[in-house]
Amino acid sequence: MAVEIGDFIEVIGHEPGYEHGYFEGEVIGEYDGILKIQYEHFVVEKDGPYLVEMIHPDHVRPRPPHSDKDVESFQKGDVVDVLWKDGWWQGIIYDVFDNLNNEMRYEVFYDYMPKYKKYAVCQPMNVRPHQDWISVNNGRVWVTPVREEIEEDVKVIWERRWR
Repeated sequence: MAVEIGDFIEVIGHEPGYEHGYFEGEVIGEYDGILKIQYEHFVVEKDGPYLVEMIHPDHVRPRPPHSDKDVESFQKGDVVDVLWKDGWWQGIIYDVFDNLNNEMRYEVFYDYMPKYKKYAVCQPMNVRPHQDWISVNNGRVWVTPVREEIEEDVKVIWERRWR
């Protein structure tokens, strides 16, 4: 992937507790093939400057293309990314419901969420379709996974998908 200064990218989490998350940033420099990234959500300290880090190009990908899918149209079994703790985390929609204030919510199952968080309730504005950045014919393309059939135990689906 050719990356240039000024590109908006996502960094694949590599620190303990952040593996499998995708974190938005901008390429602000390059030194001997290593990218200088300024994150958009991570700060050095509360109300401080945004974190800047040197990242190997193998740990970045372009941001997924914008989806025309209405954020309130996800259904049970859709594979999604949820914005949580400054990053995007992959999960499967387990339930769609209205809360007590009659606002739509998604219950999402995560397998890679840090600190044992397996289920979470999310607002639609914090959900996007999951897209994989994969190698095909000496290039890379975005691929959207198909909806999963939800069984009694959603973890069975997840394990089957990642064997």
